[in-house]
Amino acid sequence: VTDPLRRVFIQWGASQFYPASAMACHVTASPNHQTKRETPLKYRFDVAMTGRMGFELHPKDLSADELAFAKHAVADYKRIRPIVQQGDLYRLESPYDGSRATLAYVSPDRRQSVVFVLGLDRPDDAPAGFELPWLSPDVRYACREINCGSRRHEVTLEDRRLKTALSGPYDSAVFVVDAL
Repeated sequence: VTDPLRRVFIQWGASQFYPASAMACHVTASPNHQTKRETPLKYRFDVAMTGRMGFELHPKDLSADELAFAKHAVADYKRIRPIVQQGDLYRLESPYDGSRATLAYVSPDRRQSVVFVLGLDRPDDAPAGFELPWLSPDVRYACREINCGSRRHEVTLEDRRLKTALSGPYDSAVFVVDAL
């Protein structure tokens, strides 16, 4: 079992050879029993959602607020699971090149996508925006954040570019982009 920060790198590499449906990505406890690193529950869920999400923590150990968040996160994952597990993967920002990893899964008809922005263990110094190359300039799109609890990230989507920023280490965001 590895902590979510290490999972970002492991999953980035494994996804070069294996589809998301073959990668078991588990939400683990914090602090992590191997690294002793503490990470937010949201971050742990967001990283696990990039593959076949599972659990390696005990729900009985979660607070009432954490359990409510977990239930909502599982429901969000169930809605995006077909896109993540059967969609095309786009690697947008490598974790090896900066302060975050950004990847997206796109439905076969290109009408829906899920974008994951995963902060690493350093302040976010990445440019605010990145291109979503599968978007058509002739189609209008709506973008909404999921799995965010009470905290939302500012986001804009224009000219096939999604603009957002993370607040610091272990911050993350998941956006669903739908054709209108």
